[in-house]
Amino acid sequence: MNSWRIVVLIIFFLVCTNVRGTLAMATANSTSVESATYRFEFDNDGFFKKDNKISSGLSLQKHSAVAESWETLEDVPEFVKRWGTKLPTLTKDGLACRVGLAIGQVIQTPDDLSRSDLIEEDVPYAGALTLQTTWYAFDNNEFRGFEITVGFLGPLSLAEQTQKMVHKLTGNNAPNGWGNQLDTEPVINFNYMRKQKFWRWGTPAELSLDTSIDGHVGLGNLFTQVSTTLEMRCGYNMPRGFVYVPDPIGLSMHYLASLSPPNSQTASFYATLVLRGSAFAHNIFLDGNTFRDSHSVEKKPLVGLAIVGLHYEQKNWGIHLAIAESSDNVDTSKTPAAEGRERLGTIDIEWRF
Repeated sequence: MNSWRIVVLIIFFLVCTNVRGTLAMATANSTSVESATYRFEFDNDGFFKKDNKISSGLSLQKHSAVAESWETLEDVPEFVKRWGTKLPTLTKDGLACRVGLAIGQVIQTPDDLSRSDLIEEDVPYAGALTLQTTWYAFDNNEFRGFEITVGFLGPLSLAEQTQKMVHKLTGNNAPNGWGNQLDTEPVINFNYMRKQKFWRWGTPAELSLDTSIDGHVGLGNLFTQVSTTLEMRCGYNMPRGFVYVPDPIGLSMHYLASLSPPNSQTASFYATLVLRGSAFAHNIFLDGNTFRDSHSVEKKPLVGLAIVGLHYEQKNWGIHLAIAESSDNVDTSKTPAAEGRERLGTIDIEWRF
């Protein structure tokens, strides 16, 4: 799809939102990265002029304001607070608490969208529509998080309708093979993540750099995998905490692990580099339906991923740009039509209130 048209619309909307925020300065002055935040995330491979594998991802997230404990969270259902107090390792004294709620969609297609027959030598047509709840506790040194993902794979995800509508709006050819998509299947996934900073350099209110390592386990019929990640940030007046690593829904976690920067009256600008290694036991988008025969391809269990990002944050809004590229996650000797590497561009826009 012509993703640049969508990018222009998103940036135009962001500018309009910022103008409105400037006119309402009293409200803007009361917000920070610790305030309740909406985030819109848009992932797409159209930035690389391709339209296959994980083709598109969308999510709308709401992250609560930072609180000192699960009991003092604001605008969060009581049962969600209670679960936070029961989850192992998330009640350590001194860690800030936050809850995230998200709805998201991810779309996968083969390379040749003109064909209506089943393309056995490429990845399946597939889509998922999910809801996530994330509980996470963190400070400037460590992060602990747990997420539950529930939803549907297959026609109920509305992936076919979404892609056809976007292709029509952007003047691209309609995809013809959605009649071969993976069947309807309920999905549930559990994710647990830990992060720890181990090196810092520079003056936090000015130019600084920090490096973190994280470990992550995912279990469910959407993805079952383990991964370890090296995260590096470098920039001016960076918010305390940890960078958000964008991912297709269910693969990792949605979170906003940020605390106010050293100079809360000045914008933050920084770059990030993320290097990840993952071992997959199950990936429903490649392995196909869990409980019935379906189209599937031979996956590679070990996958590397690199993400480069640029981030700009004001008190009441922020924008984050990232480019991700993975090693081959499909055995292209057996599925020659599939492009082994995953390439995605991501735009995240945040509004605080």
